[in-house]
Amino acid sequence: MNYRRLSILGICLISSFSFAEAPQPRAASEWLAAQKDMEVLKNGYAQLQDMAARHDTDVAKGRALVDELVKIDKRMYTHLDNAIAAGNGVAMYQKANLLFAKKPFKNNKEMCDLLGQAAERGLMAGALEYAKCIDFYPPSEDYSRRLKLLQTTIEGVDPYLSEYPITTRNPYCFPKHKPALQPGEDAIQWIADNARPQALSAEEFQAEGYYTLAMSGIDERTKATQAQFLRQAFAHGCKEDTARIAKYLGVPVP
Repeated sequence: MNYRRLSILGICLISSFSFAEAPQPRAASEWLAAQKDMEVLKNGYAQLQDMAARHDTDVAKGRALVDELVKIDKRMYTHLDNAIAAGNGVAMYQKANLLFAKKPFKNNKEMCDLLGQAAERGLMAGALEYAKCIDFYPPSEDYSRRLKLLQTTIEGVDPYLSEYPITTRNPYCFPKHKPALQPGEDAIQWIADNARPQALSAEEFQAEGYYTLAMSGIDERTKATQAQFLRQAFAHGCKEDTARIAKYLGVPVP
């Protein structure tokens, strides 16, 4: 807990942003309990799929398993909400992802509010997704504020480093490049695989953050600053110039 307090304090000293206070002691235990339930649910859903594919499945056992998973799901959300109430930024981020799964729209207000809270806790992943929650064009004060928050988190010390890798959707620096659907391949499974979030390390989130800063609001007045952001993205492992901005900014692609 002391490490997290010092990390957040360090970020505050290099920025005009005031991050939220450190999480309460129970935040970590509630988040851990939620994670354990998520793993149980994941295995339970896999077991259900296996039972559904078999012809000799005991229907009563299947119903019992469904009832048990419903109880665990409710318990998981209780732990998750308790962790959020206690100030755990990763729990906020995870619940935002669950909300997106239910309502996969960019303007999902409840999801974006949680991402903003996670960003204010110093979570790089939260700051990145929070910036992507609104359109970058036309320019707005709100988007500029989110970019400043993103810059602060990626240049500071994330107090949740031990939680990485963390999943994200459609990263610019690390595209999947999944092969086109092949003859005989299950189309639904192909779509599901392509849409599945990717897990990125803390440094990969830094790369993704710098790339987002580099491609946001480029004009002649900010060109030198954007070019420096792009160099930082490549220095942190960005693998691809998806937005094709390197040539304009005069930055060689590694």
